[in-house]
Order: sequence, then structure tokens, then C-alpha cells
Amino acid sequence: MKKNIKTLYTATAVATLLMAAKTQTAQAATSDVETKTNSETTTATDATTTTPAQVTKETAQADVNKAQEVVNSQQAEANGAQNAVDTANQKVKDAQAKVDSTKATLDEATKAKQEATQENIDKTKTDISQAESDVTSKQNEASQAESNVNTKQSAVTQAQSDVNTSKAKVDQATADVNAKQASVDNAQKVLDGTDAEQIRKNADDAQKAVDSDKANVQVKTTDATNKATAVSEAQKAVDTAQTAAQTAKTNADTTSQKLAEAQSAVNDAQTKVNSINDQINSVNRIEMPKGYVNAKDNIAELGKQGLAMNKYKEDEKAKQEKIAAVADSRGVVGLLRLTDEQQKEITLWTAGILNDIRKQLGLSNRIVVTNKSLEFAKYIADNSTIAGIEHDDKALQDVNKAVLQARIQAESIGLGVGGSDITMNDLQEAVYDLMLQMLFDDAYSNWGHAMQISGMEFHGVKDEYFGLGVRQKDNIIGFETFYPEDPAKADEGGRLTIPSVDTTELQAELTTAQSDLNTKSNALTSAKSANDEAQSALTTANNNLATAQTNLTNAQKAKTQADSDLETAKTQLTTDEAKLASAQEAVQALSADLATKQANLQSAKDALEESKKNLASAESDLTAKQNALTEAENELKSAQDALTSAKQAVSDAQAKVDSLKAKLDSLTNAEPNYEAAKTAYDNAVSDLKFAQDDLDAFTGVNKIAQAKLDSAKSELAKAQAVLDKILEKERAEEALKKAEEEAKEAAVKRAQATHFYQTGSKLFDAQGKEVTGYVVKDNQVYDAKGNLVGVVSKKVMTRELHRALVKANTLPQTGNESTVLAGLGVALIGLGSMLGVAKRKRQ
Repeated sequence: MKKNIKTLYTATAVATLLMAAKTQTAQAATSDVETKTNSETTTATDATTTTPAQVTKETAQADVNKAQEVVNSQQAEANGAQNAVDTANQKVKDAQAKVDSTKATLDEATKAKQEATQENIDKTKTDISQAESDVTSKQNEASQAESNVNTKQSAVTQAQSDVNTSKAKVDQATADVNAKQASVDNAQKVLDGTDAEQIRKNADDAQKAVDSDKANVQVKTTDATNKATAVSEAQKAVDTAQTAAQTAKTNADTTSQKLAEAQSAVNDAQTKVNSINDQINSVNRIEMPKGYVNAKDNIAELGKQGLAMNKYKEDEKAKQEKIAAVADSRGVVGLLRLTDEQQKEITLWTAGILNDIRKQLGLSNRIVVTNKSLEFAKYIADNSTIAGIEHDDKALQDVNKAVLQARIQAESIGLGVGGSDITMNDLQEAVYDLMLQMLFDDAYSNWGHAMQISGMEFHGVKDEYFGLGVRQKDNIIGFETFYPEDPAKADEGGRLTIPSVDTTELQAELTTAQSDLNTKSNALTSAKSANDEAQSALTTANNNLATAQTNLTNAQKAKTQADSDLETAKTQLTTDEAKLASAQEAVQALSADLATKQANLQSAKDALEESKKNLASAESDLTAKQNALTEAENELKSAQDALTSAKQAVSDAQAKVDSLKAKLDSLTNAEPNYEAAKTAYDNAVSDLKFAQDDLDAFTGVNKIAQAKLDSAKSELAKAQAVLDKILEKERAEEALKKAEEEAKEAAVKRAQATHFYQTGSKLFDAQGKEVTGYVVKDNQVYDAKGNLVGVVSKKVMTRELHRALVKANTLPQTGNESTVLAGLGVALIGLGSMLGVAKRKRQ
């Protein structure tokens, strides 16, 4: 049986012709533009060669206005085109930035995917457990550091109390020295017999001071007692808060661990769901329209449905498998060279889809793949010498001798895929698309290919031995089905397991996995809620502890101050009691004899010296206590620094836990993260290509718009040049006319200033020279060319004219002017006669 997928070849040819037609159309469009531009240029050239005399100013101005309108219109179009280019260029920049950003994310996701081995996942989980244990250890160290701070704080408080006590003793010793000094002074006064009244008054004042001091001591004692009670209560509050904080910490650690476990469980469940989804999404099958097996008149319509219902699903795993290629006779690398393992892989993949088709159609026959069926298909592919979409009858016949004899044999062929960078995914897609063509678009071959591919041609045969081959000469894909004369020989080595494309079991697994994911997600939600509550309770407990510790510190400070105030009051009482005793002794000593007074004075001096020694001792003790306080404060600062470091260590340890958890999340979700990143990157690359295509298109449009604008500007310049010439001529004519008028006016003025005298037929100029060739009309004198050169005057203006007139025997004719001229003439004649006589005498 001979079949040929000419529909695929024809479709490819049509597509090629359409592309060529589109190119020609584009070129034709370009040619139209060029023709139009050339036409406009020719018109403009004609306009520039037209003489101004043939074009009126109005016509030229109209041409300029029209050309300006075209320029304005083209300028607006060019501006719009440039704006479109600018916008497109910015979109390209934005798209490139998006590509760069998504590429960085994809690189990270790719790295995570590469690292997402079970070994790394398990190691990260172990690291998280160790890191969480380290957090607990650091928290214990922080608690110990905090306890140490409290101890050091208590030591500082005690040291401060000791300093206050020592200071009070110094104050008391100082007061005693002062009192003893007063006793010495009083004893001296008694001995001297002075200030008796003042001594008695001092005793009274001292008694009043002592009474007031006793009352003040009582008040300070009560206050100190109250402050001590407050410290005790504050300490109890701190102890309680510490217990609560430790309990909250334990609870928070527990819930945090449970949250991590719940998150890990969700991650594992999600990974399983993703894995099953990936399997389902990577399974390619062809869904057959209902009624296909019995279709007659409506087969074409069902074919349309089939094409619309089915689309190849990308196989990410297959994308990683490269197929070798060699160069063709032109030196172009593109002829595929499948390994035996790859031929088996693509054959089994195709067989799974074909068996599913037979199952959907209710047919009992099934595809069988064996080593012999693979060899059968490979022999035909390797030994075919006919180029193109044509069956090689010789190879089809020779295979029966070379491999095994077939009782029934069928072949369907179609154009495959070729290139220097082809993967198994590309080959699968080509095979899948060929099957769609054969099943659903096979009217041109009377659906013969559909009969073979669907199994309806072998409906009476239980097993269809199948192999798929790719011709070495031109990458033509051959679907080879046959039933052997000797099935036992065909089954040598056993039948190969054909993968099922039925996703029913996978869907059931997915349902179970999704249910498990939902359960664990709910548990995660509960664990998160419990952890949030525990963490909130821990925060509250820590805040309460901090408040209690602050309250304790404040209470201790208040107690210290109260104790200090009490000591000060007691010191003051002691001081005043010493003064009272001294004053009373002085009063009693007033009535003693001299020897006693002298003895009292000496006794007072001795007591003063003793009290000074006591003051020196008290001051020495105060210095020691102050040194001890300084040391305690230094130890407290060291403890506080250690606490700060311990808290930072806890923070760092927790940050490490968070980082490891993020890493675990990245590893467990590496595949979906990679897919999302890959999709985002692919979309960004696609968007960049579209943006670049738009930019290229807008750039082309802009070039045309700019060219049209330049052409319009050129036309405007030419039209303007014509108008300028007309205007220039007009201005020249107006200038000439004005110059002629001005010259005429000047000539008239000169003529009016130039006088001639006419007598009879003779005409004389102002010098009395007779002129000829002039014409007199209306007392105006014109030369032979008709130019006005003067006027005829009746006045004789010069002697030369007068002599000429006399010589011509011509006298003025009428009017007063004649009389004047006559008188002048007589004088001139007389003068002339004299001159003539004289001349003659000289001769």
C-alpha cells in the first residue's frame, strides 16, 4: 500500500509562496513609493525650469501656499513618526531591561534547579535542624548573659549603697569633728568667761535642732521601709516575668519547629503534586473526535475539530536531549543522525500515542514494537535514495529480504525537521504534527494515511508491528507498519514496553497528592497560626520582663535614694545631738571651777583629735567603697556588652535559619520556580523581539515620512524660488520704473532750469549758441530722441545770448520783458562798440 503525505508538502509549498508573495508585495509597495517620489521630483524639476514670464505672481504664490500646506502636513506626519520611533525605542529599552532582569532571575532559578538534588535538600534540612539548635543554644547564652547583667546590676546597686553608707559615715565623722571643734571653742569661752548668754542660747537651739532631726529620721525611715518593700515586690515581678518569658520561649521554639516541619511537609507534598502535574503536562496524546471511526460525509468537519482539539505539549526533559546532525551536499548542517537508542525512544513515544488512538476508537488491534520492527524501519530510512516526499519502492521491497518478510506492509511519510540544534522535543513535535495532518487533514490522499495511522486499516490484525525512521538523505519521517510472515522471528529479543499516554492513573495520583497537599497546607496554616500566637506571646512576655526589670531598676534606685536620705537624716541627727551635748556641757561648765574648766578644755581637745582620726578612717573607707563601685560598674558594662553580643548572636543564628529555610523552599520548589522564571524570561525575550520589530517598522515608516518631508520641503523651496524670481523681477521693474520716474522728474527739473531762446526758426541756448536738431513744442524743447532738454524763455539771461540775438537782428517781441531787454541791449551795444573801437585801435 502506497501513501504519500503530499498535503503537508503542498501546505509547506503554499506557505513558502505566500511568504514570497508577501515579500513581492512589500517590494511592490516600496516601488510605488519610489515611483511617487520620483514623480514628485520630476514635477518639482519642471517647476524650477519654468520661466517667470510664464507664471504669474498669483499662480506662484498659490504654488508656494500649496507646497507649504504639504510641508506642514508632512511635518506633522514626520513628527508623529518620530514620536512613534521614540516611544518604540523606549519600549525596546524597557523590554531589554526586563530581559536582563528576568535573565538574572532565570540564572538563579537554573542554579537552584541544578542544586535541587535530594542530597542537597536533605543536607539543607539537616543544616536547618543544626541552625535551629544553634539558635536555642545562643538564646540560652543570651539568657545567661542577661542573668549575669542582673547580678552585676545588683552588685552595682549594693556597691552604690555601700558608698552611700560610707559617705554617711564620713559626713557623720565630719559632723563629729565639727561638734568636737565646737566643744573646744565652748570650753575655751567658758575658761575665758565670755559669751555665757550665747552658750545658753546655743544649747536651746541645739535641742530644737535635735527634736526636728528625730522627726525627720522617722519620716525617712518609713520611706526607706516602703522603698525596700517596693524592691522586694519588683524582684518578685521580675522572677515571675522571667519564668513566663522562658515558658513563652519554650512554646515559641516548639511551635517554630512544628511550623518548619509543617512547611517541609507542604514542600514535599507540593513537589509531588508538581511532579505529577509535570508528568501529565508532558504527556502528549491525540484526542479523537466522537464519531471519527464511522465518519463518512462529515470526516472533513471532524478533521477540523481534531485539529482544533489537539496541540503539542513541550517536553522539558526531551529539550535536554540533543540529536546529532551532519552537513548536506551544500555544506549546510541539518541532516539528523539518530542513535539506535534515540530511534527506539521516538518510536516507543509515537507508539504510545497510536495505541491510545486505537483505544479511543474502540479498535482491538494494538501497536507492537520490537527490535526487528525498529530494524525494519531503520533499514528503509537508511537505504532510501529517492529525494523528497516520495516512496522508495526499492527500499520497501529490499527490507523484506534484508530484515524480515512482511505479509502486510504500509508506509506513510512526511516532511520532518532538520537543523544544527535539534532536540528530541523538536522531533517529537514534528512527529506529532505529522500525525495530526494524517488524521485530520488527509482529504488530498482520500484519507489513506488516516486509515493507517488510526489503525482502521489493520482492524482485522491483532498486532501491528511498528517502527519509525528518519531518512538520512532529507529527514523524511516514515511511519512503517507491517505484519510479519513469521511473528516469532519478529519478536526475537522480546517486545518492548510501550509507555501509556492514558493519564487516568496519573490524575488519580494527582487527586490523592492534591488532597494530601491540602491536608498538609491546612496543618501548615494551623502551625503558622499557633506559631504566630506563640511568637506574639513571647514578644509580650519579653516586653513584660523588660518592663519588670525596668521597674526593679527604678525601685532599686528609689530605695538607694531613700536609704541615702535616711542616712543623711541620721547623720544630721547625730551631728545635732553632738552639738547639743557639747552645748549642754558648756552650760554646765559655766559654774565649774578654773581647774575643771581647764580640764574640760583639754578633754575637748583630746576628743577633737580622736574625732579627726575617725574622719580620716571614714574617708579612707569611702575611697575603698568608691573604688569597689567603679569596679562593679565596669563589670556591669562588660556584662551588658556580653549581653548585646549574645543577642546579636541569636539574631545572626536566626537569620541563618531563615536563610536556610528560604534555600530549602528554593530547592523544593526549584522546578516550578524555574518554569516560572523560564516563562517570564521567554515572554520578556518575545516582548523584546516584538518591541524591536515595532521599532524597526516605525523606523522604516519614519524614514519614509522624513523622505516625504524632505521632498515636500524641496518642492516648497522650488516653488518659493519661482515666486522669489517673480518677486525679484517685479521689484526690479518697480525700481526701474521708480528710477525712470525719478530720472524723468530730475530731467524735468533740469530742463526747467535750462533756458533756450527762439527767434524765428532759430533756437539759441543760454550762451547764445544756436542749436539744431531740437524741436520746440508748447515752449518746451525736446532733443531728437524726444527727451525734454529745456524750456523756451523770453528773458535774455546772458551777454552771450544778447549778442547772438543782436547779431541775428532779433529783438524781444512783446511785454515788459522786451523793454528791459531793450535797455540792456543798448547798454550792451554801447559797451560792445567801445570794445570794438578799442580793439581796432590796438590793431
